[in-house]
Amino acid sequence: MPLCTLRVDLGALQRNVERLTALVAPTPLAVVVKANAYGHGLVPVARALSGRVARFCVYELSEAVALRDAGVTDPILILGPVPREEIDTAHAAAAAVTLWNLDFARRAASTARRRRSPLAVHAKVDTGVARLGFPPTDAPAAIAKIAQTPELRLEGCFTHLASSEDLDEGFTSLQHRRFEEATRGALPEATIRHMAASAAAMMWPETRLDMVRVGIALYGIWPSRECRLFLQSRAIRSLHDGDPTAGLLEPAITWTTHIVALREIDHGDPVGYGSTWRAARPTRIATLPVGYAEGLDRSLSNRGQVLVGGRRCPIVGRICMNMSMVDVTEVPDAHVGQAVTLLGRDGDAEITADDVADWCGTIAYEVLARLPLHLPRAYV
Repeated sequence: MPLCTLRVDLGALQRNVERLTALVAPTPLAVVVKANAYGHGLVPVARALSGRVARFCVYELSEAVALRDAGVTDPILILGPVPREEIDTAHAAAAAVTLWNLDFARRAASTARRRRSPLAVHAKVDTGVARLGFPPTDAPAAIAKIAQTPELRLEGCFTHLASSEDLDEGFTSLQHRRFEEATRGALPEATIRHMAASAAAMMWPETRLDMVRVGIALYGIWPSRECRLFLQSRAIRSLHDGDPTAGLLEPAITWTTHIVALREIDHGDPVGYGSTWRAARPTRIATLPVGYAEGLDRSLSNRGQVLVGGRRCPIVGRICMNMSMVDVTEVPDAHVGQAVTLLGRDGDAEITADDVADWCGTIAYEVLARLPLHLPRAYV
């Protein structure tokens, strides 16, 4: 028996794609599978969705190569930087690369010229994130230069939105306007314009343009509470009766472990390193074989919860490198070998990625993306 397992429901991901495709139709849906498909497993997820989406978006070249090596033939866009010495590899993988400076564009063109085949590229415009991209004032000339370079095939042009998940649409509207102004008249007719990720694709239809890039929503997680509230207030009756968000997104991952030891402690007895927790009553403590090395964030110490027998049980004491302790006093039939749910549903109870994020003081994106690669994943 493995110490813990991540169970990934590929059917849930496919259903999320179907619902999101219907939501943003007729705009094509691209899906983001960077960061090991947000912890779900890059290759299995891409294989399950191959042929169902417009393209896959990854962050780094190695992800694109892994998909090609796995037989995935769908279009791929690399959103992040490609090392100059590895442009050849990107070209061989038939992956589109992102351009945000002309020096790299010249090197990319040189590689394509040597390989005697154009390289697909997407130009990026920085409209307000201050991360990567041509400044809006420089973008028209830069895009025109790229479009006029025969060795480069300008397939797309895009930007990233900074705060589209917020209910205040002011900055999103400003970025939208900047992008339109920077690209108006500069793009060849067939160029794919894209800017909306999960939140904007749901909340701001005007930002869908020629393609949307869906990440967190693909995995059944809402980009923000505000996003869900917004959709509830705008009843999408064509998809659902009543709450328009009910059943729209279906979480696809369940993280489980099991109890390896049980012990009874007395009132006042400490648990864990540093004695940061002491029993306020006679207490039954279950030891779990997972700690922060397995991805159970140390900040969950004395704050987080797990599910045992369909009931929420608090994590007590400091989470160790490879172990953690849980108060199971309220679960009288808890026993060694019993399943424990760290993330997901057990009966009527559920621990969501948002729950874990709240306890950790972060966001659900990080909770999923930091699930360690070495954890065994089972696919259904």
